[in-house]
Amino acid sequence: MLAMSDVNIDLFLPLFANTGVPVAFLVPTPTGYEKSIMDATAPVRELLLNSNVHNYGEQLQGPANKSKVKAYFVGTSALTETAASLYRPVTKKGDPRIWFANLKHYCRPCNLLAIVVINRELYVFNLSDLSIAHSLINKGFAYDILEEAAYKDRAVAEELLQKIRIIHEQGFLRSVTPGDPGVGDTLEHALGISRNNSKAPDYFGIELKTTRLTRNGSRRAVTRSTLFTRVPDEGMTYREIVETYGKWQIPRGEELARLQLYETFRCSRANAYDLMLSVDVNADKLCILHQEEERRKFVSAWQMKNLRAALLTKHPETFWVKAVSEKRNGVEYFRYDRVLHTKNPNISLLSPLIESDKITVDLAAHFKPDGKWRDHGILFKMLPRDLPLLLGEPKEYIL
Repeated sequence: MLAMSDVNIDLFLPLFANTGVPVAFLVPTPTGYEKSIMDATAPVRELLLNSNVHNYGEQLQGPANKSKVKAYFVGTSALTETAASLYRPVTKKGDPRIWFANLKHYCRPCNLLAIVVINRELYVFNLSDLSIAHSLINKGFAYDILEEAAYKDRAVAEELLQKIRIIHEQGFLRSVTPGDPGVGDTLEHALGISRNNSKAPDYFGIELKTTRLTRNGSRRAVTRSTLFTRVPDEGMTYREIVETYGKWQIPRGEELARLQLYETFRCSRANAYDLMLSVDVNADKLCILHQEEERRKFVSAWQMKNLRAALLTKHPETFWVKAVSEKRNGVEYFRYDRVLHTKNPNISLLSPLIESDKITVDLAAHFKPDGKWRDHGILFKMLPRDLPLLLGEPKEYIL
Protein backbone atom coordinates (compact mmCIF):
# COMPACT_ATOMS: atom_id res chain seq x y z
CA MET A 1 0.00 0.00 0.00
CA LEU A 2 2.72 2.52 0.96
CA ALA A 3 4.64 1.58 -2.19
CA MET A 4 1.93 3.40 -4.22
CA SER A 5 2.53 6.66 -2.39
CA ASP A 6 3.78 9.60 -4.43
CA VAL A 7 5.92 10.85 -1.53
CA ASN A 8 8.59 9.16 0.57
CA ILE A 9 7.22 8.27 4.00
CA ASP A 10 10.77 8.40 5.45
CA LEU A 11 10.53 12.21 5.46
CA PHE A 12 7.75 12.11 8.04
CA LEU A 13 8.52 9.12 10.25
CA PRO A 14 10.75 11.16 12.63
CA LEU A 15 7.89 13.64 13.22
CA PHE A 16 5.48 10.97 14.38
CA ALA A 17 8.19 9.09 16.28
CA ASN A 18 9.34 12.16 18.22
CA THR A 19 5.84 13.25 19.18
CA GLY A 20 4.78 9.70 20.03
CA VAL A 21 1.48 10.16 18.21
CA PRO A 22 -0.30 6.92 17.21
CA VAL A 23 -0.86 7.23 13.48
CA ALA A 24 -2.17 5.22 10.55
CA PHE A 25 -1.35 5.86 6.90
CA LEU A 26 -3.62 5.57 3.88
CA VAL A 27 -2.93 5.88 0.16
CA PRO A 28 -6.11 6.17 -1.98
CA THR A 29 -5.75 4.12 -5.16
CA PRO A 30 -6.94 5.65 -8.44
CA THR A 31 -9.85 3.17 -8.58
CA GLY A 32 -10.81 3.63 -4.94
CA TYR A 33 -10.51 7.40 -5.28
CA GLU A 34 -12.98 7.47 -8.17
CA LYS A 35 -15.43 5.16 -6.36
CA SER A 36 -15.04 6.98 -3.03
CA ILE A 37 -13.83 3.80 -1.34
CA MET A 38 -10.72 3.09 0.71
CA ASP A 39 -9.80 -0.10 2.54
CA ALA A 40 -9.66 0.37 6.29
CA THR A 41 -6.32 -1.41 6.61
CA ALA A 42 -5.30 -3.20 9.79
CA PRO A 43 -3.30 -0.20 11.12
CA VAL A 44 -6.36 2.03 10.57
CA ARG A 45 -8.65 -0.46 12.29
CA GLU A 46 -6.28 -0.76 15.22
CA LEU A 47 -5.92 3.02 15.58
CA LEU A 48 -9.71 3.48 15.67
CA LEU A 49 -10.14 0.57 18.08
CA ASN A 50 -7.40 1.67 20.50
CA SER A 51 -8.72 5.24 20.45
CA ASN A 52 -12.27 4.08 21.30
CA VAL A 53 -13.54 5.51 18.03
CA HIS A 54 -14.83 2.41 16.22
CA ASN A 55 -14.69 -1.38 16.34
CA TYR A 56 -15.03 -2.92 12.89
CA GLY A 57 -15.03 -6.37 14.49
CA GLU A 58 -18.45 -5.70 16.03
CA GLN A 59 -19.92 -3.86 13.05
CA LEU A 60 -22.58 -5.57 10.95
CA GLN A 61 -22.55 -5.38 7.16
CA GLY A 62 -24.72 -3.11 5.05
CA PRO A 63 -25.57 0.61 4.68
CA ALA A 64 -27.91 0.56 7.68
CA ASN A 65 -24.95 -0.20 9.95
CA LYS A 66 -22.66 2.53 8.64
CA SER A 67 -21.06 4.69 11.33
CA LYS A 68 -20.10 8.34 10.90
CA VAL A 69 -17.39 10.07 12.92
CA LYS A 70 -16.51 13.75 13.00
CA ALA A 71 -13.24 14.43 11.23
CA TYR A 72 -11.08 17.32 10.03
CA PHE A 73 -8.76 17.97 7.11
CA VAL A 74 -5.65 19.71 8.40
CA GLY A 75 -4.54 22.68 6.34
CA THR A 76 -1.71 25.16 6.71
CA SER A 77 -3.68 27.65 8.81
CA ALA A 78 -7.08 26.13 9.54
CA LEU A 79 -9.10 22.95 9.88
CA THR A 80 -11.85 21.95 7.46
CA GLU A 81 -14.59 19.92 9.09
CA THR A 82 -15.65 16.72 7.38
CA ALA A 83 -17.00 13.30 8.38
CA ALA A 84 -15.56 9.81 8.15
CA SER A 85 -17.84 7.00 7.01
CA LEU A 86 -16.91 3.67 8.59
CA TYR A 87 -18.69 0.67 7.15
CA ARG A 88 -18.62 -2.92 5.96
CA PRO A 89 -20.32 -3.50 2.59
CA VAL A 90 -22.59 -6.45 1.94
CA THR A 91 -20.30 -7.62 -0.88
CA LYS A 92 -16.71 -8.92 -0.68
CA LYS A 93 -17.12 -10.52 2.75
CA GLY A 94 -17.75 -7.15 4.32
CA ASP A 95 -14.12 -5.97 4.14
CA PRO A 96 -13.84 -2.82 6.33
CA ARG A 97 -14.02 0.47 4.46
CA ILE A 98 -13.38 4.12 5.27
CA TRP A 99 -14.12 7.30 3.33
CA PHE A 100 -14.04 11.00 4.13
CA ALA A 101 -16.65 13.40 2.82
CA ASN A 102 -15.22 15.85 0.27
CA LEU A 103 -11.88 13.99 0.23
CA LYS A 104 -11.56 14.69 -3.51
CA HIS A 105 -11.24 18.40 -2.68
CA TYR A 106 -8.38 17.65 -0.26
CA CYS A 107 -6.17 15.11 -2.04
CA ARG A 108 -5.47 13.22 -5.24
CA PRO A 109 -4.93 9.51 -5.99
CA CYS A 110 -1.72 8.08 -4.52
CA ASN A 111 -1.31 10.93 -2.04
CA LEU A 112 0.00 9.84 1.36
CA LEU A 113 -2.53 10.52 4.13
CA ALA A 114 -1.79 10.35 7.85
CA ILE A 115 -4.64 9.90 10.34
CA VAL A 116 -4.42 10.73 14.05
CA VAL A 117 -7.11 10.88 16.73
CA ILE A 118 -7.85 13.66 19.22
CA ASN A 119 -10.77 13.26 21.60
CA ARG A 120 -12.25 10.50 19.41
CA GLU A 121 -12.24 12.74 16.32
CA LEU A 122 -10.10 12.05 13.26
CA TYR A 123 -7.54 14.49 11.85
CA VAL A 124 -6.25 13.89 8.32
CA PHE A 125 -2.90 15.23 7.09
CA ASN A 126 -2.14 15.18 3.36
CA LEU A 127 1.61 14.58 3.49
CA SER A 128 1.86 14.87 -0.30
CA ASP A 129 0.73 18.50 -0.13
CA LEU A 130 3.95 20.52 -0.06
CA SER A 131 2.44 23.35 1.98
CA ILE A 132 1.12 20.96 4.65
CA ALA A 133 4.40 19.05 4.69
CA HIS A 134 6.24 22.35 5.15
CA SER A 135 3.89 23.31 8.01
CA LEU A 136 4.65 20.01 9.73
CA ILE A 137 8.40 20.01 9.24
CA ASN A 138 8.81 23.68 10.16
CA LYS A 139 6.46 23.50 13.15
CA GLY A 140 3.64 25.58 11.76
CA PHE A 141 -0.12 25.15 12.21
CA ALA A 142 -0.15 21.51 11.10
CA TYR A 143 2.59 20.67 13.60
CA ASP A 144 0.59 22.36 16.37
CA ILE A 145 -2.27 19.94 15.66
CA LEU A 146 0.17 17.05 15.88
CA GLU A 147 1.46 18.37 19.20
CA GLU A 148 -2.09 18.57 20.52
CA ALA A 149 -2.59 14.94 19.55
CA ALA A 150 0.61 14.05 21.39
CA TYR A 151 -0.50 15.63 24.65
CA LYS A 152 -1.12 13.20 27.47
CA ASP A 153 -0.77 13.04 31.18
CA ARG A 154 2.91 13.26 32.17
CA ALA A 155 2.28 13.47 35.91
CA VAL A 156 3.99 10.19 36.84
CA ALA A 157 7.17 10.97 34.90
CA GLU A 158 7.29 14.51 36.29
CA GLU A 159 6.79 13.19 39.82
CA LEU A 160 9.60 10.66 39.44
CA LEU A 161 11.92 13.25 37.94
CA GLN A 162 11.25 15.61 40.85
CA LYS A 163 12.03 12.85 43.38
CA ILE A 164 15.33 12.09 41.66
CA ARG A 165 16.17 15.81 41.70
CA ILE A 166 15.67 15.83 45.48
CA ILE A 167 17.90 12.75 45.79
CA HIS A 168 20.55 14.50 43.69
CA GLU A 169 20.47 17.49 46.01
CA GLN A 170 21.25 15.20 48.95
CA GLY A 171 24.70 14.63 47.47
CA PHE A 172 26.57 11.34 47.68
CA LEU A 173 24.62 8.44 49.18
CA ARG A 174 26.27 5.39 50.71
CA SER A 175 25.67 2.24 48.68
CA VAL A 176 23.11 -0.04 50.30
CA THR A 177 24.61 -3.15 48.66
CA PRO A 178 28.19 -3.95 47.58
CA GLY A 179 29.30 -4.45 43.99
CA ASP A 180 27.63 -3.63 40.69
CA PRO A 181 23.98 -3.82 41.88
CA GLY A 182 24.66 -1.04 44.39
CA VAL A 183 24.11 1.84 41.97
CA GLY A 184 20.56 0.72 41.17
CA ASP A 185 19.70 -0.62 44.62
CA THR A 186 20.74 2.63 46.28
CA LEU A 187 18.54 4.76 44.04
CA GLU A 188 15.53 2.46 44.48
CA HIS A 189 16.08 2.48 48.26
CA ALA A 190 16.13 6.29 48.24
CA LEU A 191 12.90 6.28 46.23
CA GLY A 192 11.26 3.86 48.67
CA ILE A 193 11.04 1.06 46.11
CA SER A 194 11.33 -2.44 47.58
CA ARG A 195 13.76 -4.74 45.84
CA ASN A 196 12.07 -7.72 44.16
CA ASN A 197 12.45 -10.04 41.21
CA SER A 198 9.34 -8.87 39.40
CA LYS A 199 9.63 -8.04 35.69
CA ALA A 200 7.10 -5.23 36.11
CA PRO A 201 8.36 -1.64 35.71
CA ASP A 202 9.86 -0.15 38.85
CA TYR A 203 7.86 3.05 39.35
CA PHE A 204 4.19 3.14 38.30
CA GLY A 205 4.93 1.91 34.80
CA ILE A 206 8.40 3.46 34.42
CA GLU A 207 11.48 1.25 34.29
CA LEU A 208 14.64 2.46 36.05
CA LYS A 209 18.02 1.69 34.49
CA THR A 210 20.88 3.03 36.59
CA THR A 211 24.56 3.05 35.64
CA ARG A 212 27.79 4.68 36.77
CA LEU A 213 29.02 7.63 34.72
CA THR A 214 32.56 6.63 35.62
CA ARG A 215 32.20 3.30 33.78
CA ASN A 216 30.86 4.57 30.45
CA GLY A 217 34.19 5.10 28.69
CA SER A 218 34.17 2.00 26.49
CA ARG A 219 33.18 2.31 22.83
CA ARG A 220 31.76 -0.29 20.48
CA ALA A 221 31.63 -0.58 16.71
CA VAL A 222 28.33 0.51 15.19
CA THR A 223 26.16 -2.57 14.71
CA ARG A 224 22.44 -3.06 14.37
CA SER A 225 20.60 -3.15 17.67
CA THR A 226 18.31 -6.08 18.38
CA LEU A 227 14.81 -4.85 19.19
CA PHE A 228 13.35 -8.26 20.08
CA THR A 229 13.29 -11.89 18.94
CA ARG A 230 10.30 -13.90 17.81
CA VAL A 231 9.68 -17.02 15.72
CA PRO A 232 6.90 -16.95 13.07
CA ASP A 233 3.33 -17.55 14.18
CA GLU A 234 2.27 -19.60 11.14
CA GLY A 235 3.63 -21.39 8.11
CA MET A 236 7.02 -23.07 8.17
CA THR A 237 8.81 -23.30 11.50
CA TYR A 238 12.27 -21.81 11.97
CA ARG A 239 13.80 -25.27 11.56
CA GLU A 240 11.76 -26.06 8.44
CA ILE A 241 12.89 -22.81 6.80
CA VAL A 242 16.53 -23.84 7.23
CA GLU A 243 15.83 -27.38 6.05
CA THR A 244 14.06 -26.13 2.91
CA TYR A 245 16.06 -23.06 1.93
CA GLY A 246 19.39 -23.40 3.75
CA LYS A 247 22.69 -24.02 1.96
CA TRP A 248 25.52 -26.47 2.59
CA GLN A 249 28.58 -24.42 3.46
CA ILE A 250 31.89 -24.90 5.25
CA PRO A 251 32.29 -22.33 8.04
CA ARG A 252 35.58 -20.51 8.39
CA GLY A 253 38.05 -22.59 10.37
CA GLU A 254 35.99 -25.78 9.97
CA GLU A 255 36.53 -28.83 7.76
CA LEU A 256 33.00 -30.19 7.39
CA ALA A 257 30.07 -28.57 5.61
CA ARG A 258 26.84 -27.87 7.44
CA LEU A 259 23.33 -26.90 6.36
CA GLN A 260 22.88 -23.31 7.45
CA LEU A 261 21.02 -20.06 6.95
CA TYR A 262 22.67 -16.90 8.23
CA GLU A 263 21.07 -13.98 6.43
CA THR A 264 19.24 -10.67 6.68
CA PHE A 265 15.65 -10.38 5.42
CA ARG A 266 14.12 -7.12 4.17
CA CYS A 267 11.12 -5.93 2.18
CA SER A 268 12.84 -4.20 -0.71
CA ARG A 269 14.57 -7.21 -2.25
CA ALA A 270 15.20 -10.94 -1.95
CA ASN A 271 18.40 -12.03 -0.20
CA ALA A 272 20.98 -14.64 -1.26
CA TYR A 273 18.52 -17.39 -0.31
CA ASP A 274 15.78 -15.80 -2.50
CA LEU A 275 13.82 -14.97 0.64
CA MET A 276 12.29 -11.60 1.50
CA LEU A 277 9.77 -9.89 3.76
CA SER A 278 6.38 -8.47 2.79
CA VAL A 279 3.92 -6.50 4.94
CA ASP A 280 0.29 -7.49 4.37
CA VAL A 281 -1.48 -4.44 5.80
CA ASN A 282 -4.97 -5.84 5.28
CA ALA A 283 -4.28 -9.10 7.10
CA ASP A 284 -1.99 -7.29 9.57
CA LYS A 285 0.83 -9.76 8.99
CA LEU A 286 4.53 -9.73 8.21
CA CYS A 287 5.24 -12.50 5.72
CA ILE A 288 8.36 -14.33 4.57
CA LEU A 289 8.15 -15.02 0.82
CA HIS A 290 10.35 -17.10 -1.48
CA GLN A 291 11.08 -15.54 -4.86
CA GLU A 292 10.62 -18.17 -7.58
CA GLU A 293 11.25 -16.59 -10.99
CA GLU A 294 8.19 -14.38 -11.57
CA ARG A 295 6.14 -15.51 -8.57
CA ARG A 296 6.51 -15.35 -4.83
CA LYS A 297 5.61 -18.26 -2.59
CA PHE A 298 4.38 -17.90 1.00
CA VAL A 299 6.78 -19.37 3.57
CA SER A 300 5.87 -18.09 7.04
CA ALA A 301 4.26 -15.13 8.78
CA TRP A 302 4.06 -13.19 12.02
CA GLN A 303 0.90 -11.55 13.30
CA MET A 304 1.78 -7.86 13.51
CA LYS A 305 -0.15 -7.55 16.77
CA ASN A 306 2.28 -10.06 18.30
CA LEU A 307 5.29 -8.12 17.01
CA ARG A 308 3.89 -4.89 18.44
CA ALA A 309 3.30 -6.61 21.79
CA ALA A 310 6.88 -7.95 21.79
CA LEU A 311 8.22 -4.49 21.11
CA LEU A 312 6.23 -2.91 23.92
CA THR A 313 7.25 -5.64 26.36
CA LYS A 314 10.93 -5.29 25.53
CA HIS A 315 11.08 -1.49 25.54
CA PRO A 316 8.90 0.12 28.22
CA GLU A 317 9.04 3.75 29.29
CA THR A 318 12.42 4.13 30.91
CA PHE A 319 14.46 6.52 33.03
CA TRP A 320 18.16 5.93 32.31
CA VAL A 321 19.81 7.39 35.40
CA LYS A 322 23.56 8.15 35.47
CA ALA A 323 25.49 8.33 38.74
CA VAL A 324 28.92 9.63 39.72
CA SER A 325 30.70 7.09 41.92
CA GLU A 326 33.42 7.59 44.51
CA LYS A 327 35.02 5.40 47.16
CA ARG A 328 35.32 6.44 50.81
CA ASN A 329 37.22 4.08 53.10
CA GLY A 330 36.50 1.22 50.76
CA VAL A 331 32.76 1.96 50.59
CA GLU A 332 31.13 3.19 47.39
CA TYR A 333 28.96 6.33 47.33
CA PHE A 334 26.73 7.60 44.51
CA ARG A 335 25.43 10.97 43.37
CA TYR A 336 22.72 10.79 40.74
CA ASP A 337 23.40 13.52 38.19
CA ARG A 338 21.62 12.80 34.90
CA VAL A 339 18.39 11.29 33.60
CA LEU A 340 17.66 10.20 30.05
CA HIS A 341 13.93 9.66 29.52
CA THR A 342 12.66 7.38 26.74
CA LYS A 343 9.09 6.23 26.24
CA ASN A 344 7.39 3.25 24.70
CA PRO A 345 8.07 2.86 21.00
CA ASN A 346 5.45 4.20 18.65
CA ILE A 347 4.08 0.78 17.69
CA SER A 348 1.93 2.26 14.93
CA LEU A 349 5.18 2.91 13.04
CA LEU A 350 6.41 -0.69 13.19
CA SER A 351 4.83 -1.70 9.87
CA PRO A 352 6.05 1.29 7.82
CA LEU A 353 9.54 1.00 9.33
CA ILE A 354 9.68 -2.63 8.22
CA GLU A 355 8.32 -1.74 4.78
CA SER A 356 11.00 0.93 4.37
CA ASP A 357 13.83 -1.44 5.46
CA LYS A 358 14.55 0.55 8.60
CA ILE A 359 13.80 -2.63 10.54
CA THR A 360 15.20 -5.87 9.16
CA VAL A 361 15.09 -9.49 10.34
CA ASP A 362 18.06 -11.82 10.80
CA LEU A 363 17.80 -15.61 10.75
CA ALA A 364 20.81 -17.34 12.22
CA ALA A 365 20.74 -21.13 12.47
CA HIS A 366 22.39 -24.32 11.26
CA PHE A 367 22.52 -28.09 11.58
CA LYS A 368 25.82 -29.35 12.90
CA PRO A 369 27.58 -32.08 10.84
CA ASP A 370 26.23 -34.63 13.31
CA GLY A 371 22.67 -33.40 12.65
CA LYS A 372 22.17 -31.46 15.87
CA TRP A 373 20.17 -28.23 15.58
CA ARG A 374 21.68 -24.89 16.64
CA ASP A 375 19.98 -21.51 16.37
CA HIS A 376 20.65 -17.98 17.58
CA GLY A 377 17.08 -16.77 17.27
CA ILE A 378 15.12 -14.72 14.75
CA LEU A 379 16.24 -11.18 15.44
CA PHE A 380 14.39 -7.96 14.58
CA LYS A 381 17.11 -5.34 14.22
CA MET A 382 17.60 -1.64 13.63
CA LEU A 383 20.64 0.60 13.18
CA PRO A 384 21.30 2.80 16.24
CA ARG A 385 20.99 5.94 14.11
CA ASP A 386 17.43 4.90 13.18
CA LEU A 387 16.25 4.05 16.70
CA PRO A 388 14.81 7.57 17.27
CA LEU A 389 12.37 6.82 14.43
CA LEU A 390 10.79 4.25 16.74
CA LEU A 391 11.59 5.50 20.23
CA GLY A 392 11.66 9.23 19.52
CA GLU A 393 14.44 11.54 20.64
CA PRO A 394 15.16 10.99 24.33
CA LYS A 395 14.83 13.86 26.79
CA GLU A 396 17.92 14.48 28.87
CA TYR A 397 17.87 16.16 32.26
CA ILE A 398 21.06 17.42 33.90
CA LEU A 399 20.20 17.49 37.60
